[in-house]
Parts: sequence; structure tokens; C-alpha cells
Amino acid sequence: MYEILTRCPYFQGLKAVKIEELLSGKEYSTEDFSNGAWVARRDTAYSGLMIILKGEVCGEVEDHLGKRFLVDRISAPQLIAPAFLFGGYNRLPIDVVADGAVTILTLHRGLLFELMQENVIVMSNFIDIISNRANLLTRKIYFLSFKTVREKMMNFLLEQSRVRKGAVDVSDLNALSEYFDAPRSSIITVLNEMEKHGIIAYDKGLVTILNKKALDRHT
Repeated sequence: MYEILTRCPYFQGLKAVKIEELLSGKEYSTEDFSNGAWVARRDTAYSGLMIILKGEVCGEVEDHLGKRFLVDRISAPQLIAPAFLFGGYNRLPIDVVADGAVTILTLHRGLLFELMQENVIVMSNFIDIISNRANLLTRKIYFLSFKTVREKMMNFLLEQSRVRKGAVDVSDLNALSEYFDAPRSSIITVLNEMEKHGIIAYDKGLVTILNKKALDRHT
């Protein structure tokens, strides 16, 4: 477990032996979940930071018609909703569902304070995590301002080009369909139109941006 936690953002920069030392004698819990099981439900009190030790979970929301939408996928060894652990309304904004076999480590809120007081690296990591999460949520709100699938795709490609070099992988059309809240056929149509106009090259699920200025003008 401690070796896994060396790759967790909360313990970033610490060796396994140091993490073991910090957690020695402390109260925390681990729990296993099977595929499709509820890890946590929306609006439940969030009193402990959940860290994925194994597997992947889906963050989902449900509209008034009962239709479920994928908000995010989170894999080990990432944190689940760290920004909602503190504050006046510390309740989960989404349902968390296991996608395959999952193991969750929960560090209760009091223990988090204790760890941050004992180790400045842990404290600094948590501040960075909250700041990064705030930036991510801001970008997602900005993304929701786009109305058409074409606008969403152009913004998505620009965002991806800023964080990684080379072609953008859009092969998982099911995930994009959920993310854009649009049919797969609409996404394919938009990609083909953008290729036709020389904005991108689209081949075997990979998109290469040919005219970045054209993307900037339409976002």
C-alpha cells in the first residue's frame, strides 16, 4: 500500500518508508468494491478523504428524468473529490461507482489535519491539489458555455494540445459522447467536417491539428 501511495498526489515527494512512518499507529480504513458497486452516493456527508488504491471509479450524476451522465473517471492512486472535504457544505456532488474491482483507502478528516501538521510536504501537496481542482472546475464551467458539438470539440482539442504534444486520441467515442452529451454520430460528423476544411487530420482515432488559428477563432 505504501509504495502505491508514493504515486498519490497527497503523498507526492515522500518515500514509502516515510509514508508508513506517518500512518503508523493512525486510524484509517480500506474497503474493497466489486464492479458496479456504489463507492459513495451524491449528497452524503464526506468526512474522510478517499484515495483509490486499486482500479478505477466513475463520477456520475443523474438528471430529473433518471438519465445518468459521466462526469469524470478517476484511477488509482488518485483522490476522490478532495475539494469537497472541508467547508460548510461538505457533501459529495456526484455518485461514485466502481468500474471493475476497486480498493479505497479512507483518511478521516482529523487524520488529514494531523498529517499536515506533522509534515510540510503533505500540507503543501494538499494546497496544490485544491488549487488545481479549482482551476479544473473553472475550465469545465467554461466548457459548458459552448452550445454546439463543433464548439465543444474545438475547445477540447485546444485544451488537449496545451497539455500534450502530438496527436490527440479521440478513439473512445463512447467517453466523448458522454463528455459532450452528444451522439457518437454527431462527433464523427464534426470531425469529418473539420478535416474537410483543413483544420485537422483525422485518422484511426487520432486527431492532428493542422490549423490552430482556426480553432482559436471559433472558441
